[in-house]
Amino acid sequence: MSITPISAFGNPSQVWSVPPEDLIRQATASLRGYVYQLHASAAAWLELRVDDDLYLEVAEDFTELLREPGRMDAVLRATQVKDTRESGAVTLNSPDILAAIESLHRLRACNPGREVRFVFLTTSRIGQERKNALPSGVAGLTAWEAAASGGDVGELRTALLQRTLSEELRTFVTNSLPEQLRAELLSPMVFACGALDWRSLEESNRRAIVNRRQQLRSTADMAHRAYDAVFRNTVACALGPDPRRLNGTELQACLESATSIAVPSSIAIDLLGERSERQSSALSIHELRDLAELLIETGAPPSIDLLFPRAKSSARAALVDAFSAEPRLTEVKFNGAPTSAFLSDLIGLPEKKHLIVGPPGSGKSHALWHAANKLLASCTIIPLYFPAGQATCWHDLEEMVTEAAPGVKLSTLFQDPRICIFVDSWSEFAGAAKVAEKRRALRALRSARLVATAKFADIDDSTLKQWSLDLLPPDRVARAVAAATPGEALPPSPVIDLLRLPLLLAIQVLSDARSATTGDLLRQFHEHLMQGLPERFTEALAGAVSDLSLTGTRSFGRLVDELQTRSAKLEITDPARLLRNLGTILERGGQAVPCHDLYWSWLTGRGLLADAVAERAVGPLRTRESYALAIQSGGRATESDVNATVREDFVLAAALDVSRGAERPMLALTEALSCALADPRLAVRNRAAIAALEGGCPELFRPALEVLADLGRSSMYPSEWKQALRPKALFAQRATLADWLGAPNSSLVLDAIAEGGGPEWSLWLEQVAANGQISWAEAAATALGCCGDIPKWVRPHLDTAIASRAWLLRPAAARRGNRALARFIAIEYERLVESVVEPNSSGWIELNRVLVGCGDDDVFGLLLSRFPSMRPHAQELLGFAVVERGSPWVARYQRVALATGDPHHHKLAKEFSHDIDDETARAWITAGHDEAGWRVLIARHGERILPELIRQLPSSFAAIHHIPALAHMRWLPSAPVTLINEIWRRLGSPMQPKAMQDVLNAIARVYPEGIPNIVEFIAEQPNALPGYHLRQALILYRDWQKRSGVMLGVKTTDGIEHPFPDWIALHSVMSQWEDHLTPELLTLTPELAIEYVVHHLDDNRAAAVLKSLRGVAAYSAPLLDRMLPVPALAVLIPQVFAESFDLFPIDALRRCIASGDIDQESLLYRLAATANPLHRALHEELLERALACSPKWHDLRHIADMLRAYSREEVLQIIDAVPYGREDCWFWFVRMVEATRGERLINEDGSIRHYQPQNSS
Repeated sequence: MSITPISAFGNPSQVWSVPPEDLIRQATASLRGYVYQLHASAAAWLELRVDDDLYLEVAEDFTELLREPGRMDAVLRATQVKDTRESGAVTLNSPDILAAIESLHRLRACNPGREVRFVFLTTSRIGQERKNALPSGVAGLTAWEAAASGGDVGELRTALLQRTLSEELRTFVTNSLPEQLRAELLSPMVFACGALDWRSLEESNRRAIVNRRQQLRSTADMAHRAYDAVFRNTVACALGPDPRRLNGTELQACLESATSIAVPSSIAIDLLGERSERQSSALSIHELRDLAELLIETGAPPSIDLLFPRAKSSARAALVDAFSAEPRLTEVKFNGAPTSAFLSDLIGLPEKKHLIVGPPGSGKSHALWHAANKLLASCTIIPLYFPAGQATCWHDLEEMVTEAAPGVKLSTLFQDPRICIFVDSWSEFAGAAKVAEKRRALRALRSARLVATAKFADIDDSTLKQWSLDLLPPDRVARAVAAATPGEALPPSPVIDLLRLPLLLAIQVLSDARSATTGDLLRQFHEHLMQGLPERFTEALAGAVSDLSLTGTRSFGRLVDELQTRSAKLEITDPARLLRNLGTILERGGQAVPCHDLYWSWLTGRGLLADAVAERAVGPLRTRESYALAIQSGGRATESDVNATVREDFVLAAALDVSRGAERPMLALTEALSCALADPRLAVRNRAAIAALEGGCPELFRPALEVLADLGRSSMYPSEWKQALRPKALFAQRATLADWLGAPNSSLVLDAIAEGGGPEWSLWLEQVAANGQISWAEAAATALGCCGDIPKWVRPHLDTAIASRAWLLRPAAARRGNRALARFIAIEYERLVESVVEPNSSGWIELNRVLVGCGDDDVFGLLLSRFPSMRPHAQELLGFAVVERGSPWVARYQRVALATGDPHHHKLAKEFSHDIDDETARAWITAGHDEAGWRVLIARHGERILPELIRQLPSSFAAIHHIPALAHMRWLPSAPVTLINEIWRRLGSPMQPKAMQDVLNAIARVYPEGIPNIVEFIAEQPNALPGYHLRQALILYRDWQKRSGVMLGVKTTDGIEHPFPDWIALHSVMSQWEDHLTPELLTLTPELAIEYVVHHLDDNRAAAVLKSLRGVAAYSAPLLDRMLPVPALAVLIPQVFAESFDLFPIDALRRCIASGDIDQESLLYRLAATANPLHRALHEELLERALACSPKWHDLRHIADMLRAYSREEVLQIIDAVPYGREDCWFWFVRMVEATRGERLINEDGSIRHYQPQNSS
């Protein structure tokens, strides 16, 4: 752009002249600067990541808020833009440069303790100072870069002080230490000189969009022109109202709109046909499969089997049989009947995100890995497998992909509908210190399907559908043990129950180990592999592993270094070779990968006991598992360890004391527990009571039970008691227990006996029931859980237990060992569900649980023989259990049930079975179960069955509600394009809703032409279909769009083009509002829904829309302002902003908390799930308020969860400064914080455990 003034213009033969005094007003230089700034802002927008924000004309020309891996807080990067090339070079003397330095210093001063960076972006090159040049002769800005990167700062400090600086900046430059000057001024400032001019920058921006054309599924020409829309939106934002913010989501929407194709258009349909032939993703299907295979291969969990090359063939065969069936999952559901599924089924469920929870050793990692392999082989969804246990942040997982597929765009990959993300060890990846990383991962995977495994679920996982991994059935375990050890007696039932963990079964079968505890099995496993190695190598290895565990790392280099140091002291040579020979800990990506986490934990415990370092191990709660495993394997603590922990952790001290095997507990421990049991604060007594049970102190057993009763009187049920109430220890004190039984919380003791006791409890239960201390129903249900049969005394009370307390049968169902109970229920099923179970109760669900959990093939065969004669209600309820039992029983029952045509077999009718032949399927169709029959025929024959379906269609669909042949076309995997005309030509008037629904489903089976055809039909006749069918069309369109990668648009009469979903929502709002459907249509496009709620809808309609808008709204001040004053809208705030409260300004949160229209417990729950340390002042206010009144345990638990996101020192400051310290409620709160963070924060007397650096000595 020329800066030369124009003094004459127009036709050269007759020019127009400009007055000389007006030449100065030609502001081309200013315009060039503004244009350059806008193009630079657009470039920043194009480079923005998903979680980042861009602000225009706020702190500087533009400012970015960047969320970087490993940071809790955002980073502010302000950019000042100068198109000054024609003004010459810039130096340290340039006024613009000095002003930029001042700006950075002011920004940092206004935001103390936060990361602020500054970029001075200019088209000018770096020049050499003439005045006050640096003595070295280096250009000042070049010297700045060198000093910022670690060079000497002295010369630059002197140079700065020679320039004109503000008093504040001069003081800082003069007095700051070298590292402080570098960290707070030099490093945060970047001089980006010699940048592109505005024309080159514009073209660079256009090329950037063209390079993203595969992600956008766009032509190069459309992508090139899409920059016009980006530039327009940038200008509009810069000139718009507060907050003048852009983000990655808005960019994606802008680009998708700018590259969409308008419909109706025959050209678009033709292009669509061509496009469907091409690859439409950043990675081709072959590249995706290669990536998946590499991730699966490198992420394979270590195999125990490989460590036993000499294992007997019979043992290997037994394990193959035991693990051949895919493990089942049970839905975590507190009310109603939980469903069950296989891991591979989760991909097809409506919910997109799933979490599978199971204890260590339950086979989660192997189940997930095998499911990924199976899914990849099925050629449906591409699984991307991530072993996240050793990942420290989300960026580590991203690197797994970028290393396997260099150049891949992660944002495109994670939005690809062809993939599903599999994450193993989710709870380890997202521990207490990594709350922000879990949130970052979930945001990056917002559009993706996710299946993750974890040891436990926490509050952050509320958005994931949760499942528990079923352990191996006892009969399968017994069969495997018998096959591996022919001629030997089977282990007792407690051992069989232990071996339901696949890891422990594998160890027992392959190594011939024999034990009744997990720790001892791990010891025998290790000793079996240690044959031929130095005896004291275990001591060195355990010590090295425990040192790494205490320092929170699994660095393989650190492990080898520590192992060499310890081995040298024991005169063991070449320990690295010995570790390789042992084979239980491998190196992968610089990390130590054990054969199983339980093995690592056991080694840690052995090392902790041997080194007697309990004072270092008190802090992290993960060491408790390690100690327990080591003690189970025979490890013993020293008196010094017990003394070191008495004051700090009663429960750990008691466990260590018991391991000593002494006749009496140490006096210091018993005195401390006796004193604490007399404390007026229940929280203190609670800890002492649990420790008393852990330590097995007979004289303290009754006082501990009284504390449990006090907890019941206070309506408190601490989860730690479930582990403390060990049936074996309780049995030794059963006389005292019988005398106490009947006090509050007695049910917790009975539950513990039912879940972990053995048949030895039967006589005791009969006696306490006869004495009237518990009901016969309670005693009977408890006995059914801990016995493998039905004791004689229980039989008269079975009906009463089932009628009044059926839920007490859950332990028996979960332990899966009481075959006699399952057989009894099978024989009496019809009578029980018809006459014994209370009407409209869940008793039948509990009976079905027992059948599925404890029943074998004989039981279900018995039920099948009785099934035809059962009443319809009993048949209907039994169908649910049969479906849970799975193949081949589903098909066996279907052959009986569906042949009759009776409608009550709906559960069985909806289940698909591959075991049904054509003849049976056609018989079902004739009998009236046409859907089940046609599903079988379609599955067996595919498109070949279509002519038969078409022949059964009527010539007109007019006025017909249900057309079976049409309805069942939705099961077709695909259909030819000729089907479209076959369907459309049969439309008549009036069309019934059900028939029109089936029309849309059938046409959608034609790929890719079906959906564009439906869109064209709707666009040409927008009022022909009601909202219900528009909603259905939109759902079908979204599925199609994910598969095809094509976006369809519709032009309105004013010539404006809208994406099809937006157009449907706009049409529904403006033309035919339907109370139930229009709100749902709007919420399928959340940004549009929010716009209408804020500006266009009355309160009633706004409430209807917001009720459908769950957790998809980012923080929006206008939306919050719209909702808060209206009670019907305010009550919806927790659900609408469910996932974004961490982005709220603290004042906005205070307004929500002050609102009487918002359910505060729900709000606190959401605040806990999205905790942000920037809200510390609010969290402290909430804590003080909660402690000031009668305790509300849910509120305290939510506030405790809020503190997960803080550093340890910050948490200690908060709990130490809060009023009401050391009172009972405060103790309970701190213990909640400890549990959620996994670390001990206070000693037993309430004194703060300030952080002390760990050392490796």
